[in-house]
Amino acid sequence: MKNYLYLLIFVLGVSACSRSVSSTYYIVRHGEKVDTTSADPELSAAGKERAETLKSLLADKKISAVYTTKYLRTTHTGKPLADAMQLPVQNYDPRNQKPFIEELKKIEAKNVLIVGHSNTVRHIVNGLYEKDTLTKDLLESDFDNLYIVKRQTSPKKKLNFEAKTYGKPTQ
Repeated sequence: MKNYLYLLIFVLGVSACSRSVSSTYYIVRHGEKVDTTSADPELSAAGKERAETLKSLLADKKISAVYTTKYLRTTHTGKPLADAMQLPVQNYDPRNQKPFIEELKKIEAKNVLIVGHSNTVRHIVNGLYEKDTLTKDLLESDFDNLYIVKRQTSPKKKLNFEAKTYGKPTQ
C-alpha cells in the first residue's frame, strides 16, 4: 500500500510539472475620440460604446490586469472592464515601452488587457510576440483591432498571435 501511495505522489508531481504556464495579452487601441485637435481628448459616444463592447467581449476571459497610458482616451477605454473585474487601471509610459514590454513578459498564468495608441500598439504586439508581425502603425481612423498574443513559458516556450476586430467596423 505504501508503494502505491509513493507512486501516486510521483504521478501527481510529474503531471503538475508538465502543465503549461501561459498568459494571454489582449492589445487594443483606445476607442474613438471626440476630436483630433485636443492634447487629451475624451472618448466620443462611439468610443464609449466601443469600450463597453470590449468589456462585454473580455468579461469571461479572467482578466487580472488592465494597463493604459495616462491619457483619458486610453484610460476610459480600459476602465469599464477594469471596473467590472474590480481591478485598478494601471498606467504605463508610451514613450518608454521596452521596459514595460519586458515587465509584461514576466507575467505568468494571467490574462491582461493593454490599451495603447495608433503609434504604440504595433510595438507592444511585436514585443510580446517577438516578431515584427505588425509592420506599420495603425491608421488614425482605425479603432476596431483586437490583437491577441498568447505566451506559453513552460514546459516549452510557445508564442501564438491572432488579429481580430471587435465592435462596429471603423474602416
